[in-house]
Amino acid sequence: MKIDPHILKFPHSLPNDEADFMIYYPYKFPKVIEFYEQKAQELYDKPEAYAQFVQDEFKELEAAVNEVNDEYGKGNKDDLNFLVSIDQKFNKVFCFKFWVINYVFADGLIHEFYVDQLKAFSRKMVDVIDDIEEYEQRVIQIQRDLLQTDYADIYLVQALHGVVVMSFLENDEFSKEIISKIIPLIDEHTDKNNEKIIELWKPIVDKILDPDDHTYDPLTVFPPDFDEKYETLLDLPPLQLPRNQVRMRGIPFPMYSFLSHTIEFREQNKALKERHDSMIGIIEDIFTEARGKLNEEEYADFRLSYEMARNFSMSKDIMGNVDPILVPVWEGDVHRRINEILSKDQEVRYPHVSHASMFGSFAWYLPPDLKAKVMSPDTSPFNFEEL
Repeated sequence: MKIDPHILKFPHSLPNDEADFMIYYPYKFPKVIEFYEQKAQELYDKPEAYAQFVQDEFKELEAAVNEVNDEYGKGNKDDLNFLVSIDQKFNKVFCFKFWVINYVFADGLIHEFYVDQLKAFSRKMVDVIDDIEEYEQRVIQIQRDLLQTDYADIYLVQALHGVVVMSFLENDEFSKEIISKIIPLIDEHTDKNNEKIIELWKPIVDKILDPDDHTYDPLTVFPPDFDEKYETLLDLPPLQLPRNQVRMRGIPFPMYSFLSHTIEFREQNKALKERHDSMIGIIEDIFTEARGKLNEEEYADFRLSYEMARNFSMSKDIMGNVDPILVPVWEGDVHRRINEILSKDQEVRYPHVSHASMFGSFAWYLPPDLKAKVMSPDTSPFNFEEL
């Protein structure tokens, strides 16, 4: 598939740039332009490689945010120099590991190009009829069906895995008696039961996390033919994601949380699975229709457009999972404390909390040396070891 070279260049604007980062980031972190254009050239027509790229970037994003969070937790919250330094680190991590993927790729020209291609191919698939409105509605419907993002949503993945886990727990001899006691407690929807619920889950969690216990192997062991480079999150063993979180955090809480959510949202999870299964069928029907209406080259380009458009939507779902560990510290703690310090002897324009508050609000009230630090370009690429 041919693509105009200008589409692979760093864009001048974005449609969803509410924080005006297109004003700040290309100037503050000019290496992000080079990073984007290199990845765009490498990956624009390689859906499997792009999907792996997003997964790898999220892992580094999560690790980098945790690193800065830890540094902030150990530092002096009354030191303006320290707070500004932490903010700038958050901005660099956010720019290179989140913003460029979640906005420049996912809201940019390459995504727009593939969505337009889907529309063009959809027009070729729909038979021309006299009723123009009906014709256009059919074209739009194909687009909407193909651009469903549920497939990629990390929460949907966990929900679908939850259906599998719930079925196993209900039928396993060791588990079913335990969950029969847990279900009524969870269904009361009250925090007063939390300690009792955790106590009841403990024998199950201990077995899941014990490498020498094989009770839960059907939920934790990779299939013999599994190739992580080519599989999706849905293909992982159902308990693999919470087990990874347990290893990363060094505490069993993620497993308790996942299991409790599996119980609490068991009916919703079943409904999501039904909807997901129906969408898979609809999309398969569309591709069956496409195979009959498009020539071989068109069909290949149609599938590529679908897979790349889905990837860009998927990246938003995946990257958004950093919010619970990023937003409370960066916006809730660091920016709040900076505002308190600067407001002691002046009225600070601080209309709202956002990732861009340092550039959009605080910079103008900082001492000259810190103002220069914030507004001067950082010409180095992202390097996790040098955070």
